[in-house]
Amino acid sequence: MRTRLNDRKLLFLGPLVLWAVATVFFNLPTLCKDNWTAAKFLMASLASVYFSWFMGRWLIVAVRHRNPGLEKVKQRLIALGFLCIPAVVILVIQRLLFFDYFVYSNYPKFDWLHPETLFMVGLNLFYLAIIFAVYESRYFFSEWLISKRETEELSRANLEMQLDSLKNQVQPHFLFNSLNTLQALVKSNENKTAVKFIGDLSQVYRYLLQSNEQQLISLEKELEFTHAYFGLLKTRFEDGISLEVNIDPAFRYAHIPPLTLQLLVENAVKHNIVSVSKPLHIKIFTNKIGELVVQNNLQCKPNNSMPSSQKGLVNITSKYSLLRQPQVQIYKKEDMFEVKLPLIDVAVPAGAVY
Repeated sequence: MRTRLNDRKLLFLGPLVLWAVATVFFNLPTLCKDNWTAAKFLMASLASVYFSWFMGRWLIVAVRHRNPGLEKVKQRLIALGFLCIPAVVILVIQRLLFFDYFVYSNYPKFDWLHPETLFMVGLNLFYLAIIFAVYESRYFFSEWLISKRETEELSRANLEMQLDSLKNQVQPHFLFNSLNTLQALVKSNENKTAVKFIGDLSQVYRYLLQSNEQQLISLEKELEFTHAYFGLLKTRFEDGISLEVNIDPAFRYAHIPPLTLQLLVENAVKHNIVSVSKPLHIKIFTNKIGELVVQNNLQCKPNNSMPSSQKGLVNITSKYSLLRQPQVQIYKKEDMFEVKLPLIDVAVPAGAVY
């Protein structure tokens, strides 16, 4: 992917300002000579500054392409520090050619220990330092604003998802306590199906309350919630629906946005026929490249009176985008619907306790 700087004005004005400052502080005695020499000197120094600016800009683009983002500032600075060495050599040779050939009309003396050459080395290091500082500070501030805006959008998307899940629930804690009471009453009558249904509903509701403020949840906890949610569907559809889960244990520390699996399972039930004669089979598994895959057989409802807004899928893809994760992949085939989700923070953190 090409790195774009969007620096047209800076590219024009930056070298002019740097040239003016360098002329006043470093080259003012030269301007006191005859007018023709001073004019040639000014033109050569301006061309040299522009050359230095384009050189520094090219290094910035190359380094930023390999190390993008706020979290890689240190890597970028180290890389720029190493690249300064060959860049300064090129810039010093360029300045010698510009000034000795076109200003003073004699051949350059490539004596790196000569005071004039050492001055050029220091001057070009000064130029590069200013150029790097300008572009890095500009990039840092821009990325910080983007990160801040994305965090706000992610929080808003999280809130919208929770509001959709909890809408029409005026008193969530009162309802949760009521479910516990109802479960205790049903147990006394030994209605095992009702007890299981209420237990699953209670677990689902508890998860909704706990995940309300979180941007990410562990895959392990999300699967526990999904099993509870599927228990509600199983009570309703009985043998008309099945769930198969096959997760590689290596990914149990991975994370996904909360309620992601619930939305995909709900989406499958909403848009497909679910019956004993045409059962809906849902599979959740991890593939070889570490993606979480959710599949279901495709048997769309005929003349579906509920047109799909795809809000659930849009919500999931938006969250992954705001989290700067790889894109969610959605495939609709003749007899199967499949969604591939990137797993976040797959590596086991040191000292992690779940």
